[in-house]
Amino acid sequence: MNIFKKYILIFTFLLFTLNLFLLMGSANTVNYPLTIIDDTGTAVTIPQEPQRIISTAPSNTEILFDLGLQEKIVGITNYCNFPEETKNIEKIGEISPLNFEKIISLNPDLILAYAGFQLKEIPRLRELGLNTIVLEPLTLKETLKSIKMVATVCGIPEKGNTLVENLLQRINKIKTKVSKIAITERPNIFIGGIYETIWTPGEGTLFNELISLAGGRNIAAGLSGWTKISQEFIVKEDPDIIIIPIGAMNPGDEPKIKENISQRPGWSNISAIKTQKIFIVNEDLFYRATPRLVDGLELLYEIFHK
Repeated sequence: MNIFKKYILIFTFLLFTLNLFLLMGSANTVNYPLTIIDDTGTAVTIPQEPQRIISTAPSNTEILFDLGLQEKIVGITNYCNFPEETKNIEKIGEISPLNFEKIISLNPDLILAYAGFQLKEIPRLRELGLNTIVLEPLTLKETLKSIKMVATVCGIPEKGNTLVENLLQRINKIKTKVSKIAITERPNIFIGGIYETIWTPGEGTLFNELISLAGGRNIAAGLSGWTKISQEFIVKEDPDIIIIPIGAMNPGDEPKIKENISQRPGWSNISAIKTQKIFIVNEDLFYRATPRLVDGLELLYEIFHK
């Protein structure tokens, strides 16, 4: 009887182990058709694993590359410039208005769209029978969620989970360092531009979130969204550090930019001007909701505290 009970226990344990193994495997398996809720709150059903993907925004393109899905991309916009391999992918034209004729000609089975510029054009894509998922992450947390969503839709949830876990480890490392820095030791930060009219990121922007996470105090944190500010506001707030984002859509010569900023009328007494703490950064690390936001976070930490 004891031997019989022993065999029963062994059998039960093996059965439990097998079920656990199957459950773990199923967590990394996507069953199609798959229905997800995109960032517009729309339920989208994907009939089978996508093989021909069009990205209508640089951020979506970067996510696809980070997930190793570049071989499935058949079309991207003219502004999708990272990584370098994007230059070899067929272009669909502008971010907006979308070239519907070109998109249809590429016969996609999935379109990753962007709500910010294309919200009014999304219904037309769906009327044409094109499976369209809209992404519009507004925070770092939502960006990580978008990465997981794209990975799941494309049949590789485990890659999405791994990528997000690695990003979270890097984010938490910065958070731990910043937690040891006294509030009084955190510098005042001004994010500026090269033009006379000054727009800066306030509350609700990715840039503002990254500044805070990196242990800085955004002088425009009390304002909402991307907002226009005056020269007087900047002088009054007296930033310790000035950061000027530049890129493909906002080019500039770094030495010339620093010289122009330093010579702006009335700015000579600003702390950042006195100490020449003016930094030129790649705007894509702060504007695009991609894994590179974490690169931007780490860069800000280095600028603020090194």
